[in-house]
Amino acid sequence: MKAMRLVEFGARPVFDLVDLDDPVPGPGQVVVKVATAAMNRRDPWVWTAPGYCRLPVTLGSDGAGIVSSVGVGVTGVQPGDEVVINPTLNWDRGCDVPGPDFDILGAPSDGTFAEKVVIPAGNVAARPTRLSWEESGALPLGGLTAWRALFVCGRVASGTRVLITGASGGVSSFLVQLAAAAGAFVVVTTSNAAKADRALALGASAAVLHDEPDWPAAVVEAAGSALDVVVDSFGGPSWSAALPLLRTGGIFVTFGDTGGTSAEIEVSDVYWNWRSIVGTSMGSPEDFAAMLQHVEAAAWRPLVDSVFALEDLALAAERLAAPDRFGKVVIHVSEDPSA
Repeated sequence: MKAMRLVEFGARPVFDLVDLDDPVPGPGQVVVKVATAAMNRRDPWVWTAPGYCRLPVTLGSDGAGIVSSVGVGVTGVQPGDEVVINPTLNWDRGCDVPGPDFDILGAPSDGTFAEKVVIPAGNVAARPTRLSWEESGALPLGGLTAWRALFVCGRVASGTRVLITGASGGVSSFLVQLAAAAGAFVVVTTSNAAKADRALALGASAAVLHDEPDWPAAVVEAAGSALDVVVDSFGGPSWSAALPLLRTGGIFVTFGDTGGTSAEIEVSDVYWNWRSIVGTSMGSPEDFAAMLQHVEAAAWRPLVDSVFALEDLALAAERLAAPDRFGKVVIHVSEDPSA
């Protein structure tokens, strides 16, 4: 099989297209022939972290494809099944937080930027049939992260007033669509009018440009009152600006720090206002199943920014960092995954 292997760490990743032996499933595992994969912020986090794992390694956490073989003891999954891959490894079912062996597919374990990937059988689920292969490949990591952030951590429901910061990223586009589908009043912050218009088209109720001098006041004005929930992946300055916008008892959900790894807040803003700060990453098997059940019946579709061939992975990496990107960068891996 062909695989794009990360062979050198750095600000600009170095990939090599190589031929590898097809993986063989062990007990409890399946092999998936990958149709589509997608890039995530985790990928540059890995390739800019020298020493994170041994090289070469195959990145890629998102993926959709067709099961090609199953290992001993596997039930409920068979060759020919069309599936999406849950990239959360070793969560442990029924737990509020993952177990000690928690990891994410795509470094140090080889991921989906290859024609085939081996994965525990419990990490595949039926592909939502109403989605295209590109949309299916874009769904798992971002959809799961957004689902847990909104509904498990933030307890978002119909009528909830929620702020989503940085509405142009892959996970953020899922956040907007999921929250809107639940009947929430969604306010987003973003960098320009074009992105604001696209967020509104996805279901946001209001959009505010975060370079406005007093954008926090504009958010509260748009929402009509203090917020019930803030979902933030920017980190840094978002915390001090957005935390005071919450009502008494409001929830601040965080799952990223692309804008800064530290923040300064007034501690009394938390305890005197009975606010909660909740960290999250990925989600449980139950969260993944609930997300897929919703997607199968919903009207919205994962937002695909662009599609690249596997051999053009370096170009896809550039697109991931492009300021005008809106939605997921998808990798087309196999022409015919059923062959």
